[in-house]
Amino acid sequence: MDRHRTPGRLSRDGGFASLQFVITAALAMVMVVGLLQFVVYQYARGAVLAGLERGVRAASVAGASAGECLSALADTFASTIGGSIGDSLEYECDTTDEVVTARAWAEFPVWIGAGSLEFELETSARREPAP
Repeated sequence: MDRHRTPGRLSRDGGFASLQFVITAALAMVMVVGLLQFVVYQYARGAVLAGLERGVRAASVAGASAGECLSALADTFASTIGGSIGDSLEYECDTTDEVVTARAWAEFPVWIGAGSLEFELETSARREPAP
């Protein structure tokens, strides 16, 4: 019998807690990275939607063109979206006599695993009538 044995501990269970810790720590890290990916995805969607709304407001003024919408979109996206999301972002503006519509779509890779996250957004506004 070992006289230096720790009370309440069997002699053959050494190292088992280390395996549990490694598995738990790995799963916790995957969950944290997944949560951060979700936050970045939601931020990107919100920033793109805000840019689209700014673009249609700029082009909804009487006498404005689709070029003003595109300029406002480019301005907003340059200051809010970067990295792989900004590289994959595409957008367009369409104007008619009554409505301005802006669309954007983007795709960026997920941080863990294979695949990508995508979104496509559209917003529109009525144009002011010409005086």
